[in-house]
Amino acid sequence: MKKRLNLEYLNTFLIAAETGKLNATAELTYRSHSAVSTQIKKLEEQIDAPLFIRSKNTLILTKAGETLVDYAQRILALNDAAFNSMSDSDWGGDMTLAIPTDYSRLFLQSFYPKIQEKLPHFNFSTVFSRSREIRKKVDEGKIQFAIAAMEPEYGEEVLLWEEGLYWVCSKQFEHEPDAPIPIALFSDDCIINNHSLYCLKKTRLDFQIRFTSTVMDNIADCVRSGLAVSLLPESMMTDEFQVLSPEFLPCAFTLKMGCIWQEKADTNIVNTLIESIKAQVKQPDFMNSLKILSTGRSNGKSPLAP
Repeated sequence: MKKRLNLEYLNTFLIAAETGKLNATAELTYRSHSAVSTQIKKLEEQIDAPLFIRSKNTLILTKAGETLVDYAQRILALNDAAFNSMSDSDWGGDMTLAIPTDYSRLFLQSFYPKIQEKLPHFNFSTVFSRSREIRKKVDEGKIQFAIAAMEPEYGEEVLLWEEGLYWVCSKQFEHEPDAPIPIALFSDDCIINNHSLYCLKKTRLDFQIRFTSTVMDNIADCVRSGLAVSLLPESMMTDEFQVLSPEFLPCAFTLKMGCIWQEKADTNIVNTLIESIKAQVKQPDFMNSLKILSTGRSNGKSPLAP
């Protein structure tokens, strides 16, 4: 059986050859440093020859690498020509997207219009759920592409934005020194729930969970009303909240949101979706827009940001 070069590996290889750096290649291909290194290693195994001489973070082409550059350029150019020759056809289909419920307004008002513009012939179905539930459905093949909270145990994902997590209460909150601290907590399986319980148990404070909800707005309302304390992301902050002292109740975690996708999803479509979403995230006022969509109000930069 004849060997076939992997087009995705060739694309990564060409970018690495052009940039000469793994970090830059990882950023340009929307992959982790280790994923890029693995792809290059697999390509080297395919051709049974080293492609680069590695010197710290610098990549220098070997003779085999220089030879492959020419072939890779022609192979990928032919691949692009094949797609371009069919550009007038109705290239499209059905695709299911997903995003955490708490960011539904951001998706509908910011991301979705851009996605429709870039992929006009696709029929998109959108699922709003919790990040971990979304991950299960991606693994089951029920969702092709999604935005979800990133967690350390998952590898090949693309970071979109990161925001701080803060223990907050309302400015009217009053607490009796000997009474348990009333807590508002997410009631389902989510990363903020994990972070909240970890912080509370680590401090050994006397606390009592008084309110639970699967919806972030409900948790924020409990805090806003002065009935409870909770761990909330920066985008939910308004001047009605005050941050608890880190010495009293610290949180060393942040909330990272990223793109995930089904393993068999078309690479070109995935890259188009990522680029469409990243174009919105890179807007100078993105975090303020996120705040407006999350809280319905804007105070410029969050007064609670460090």
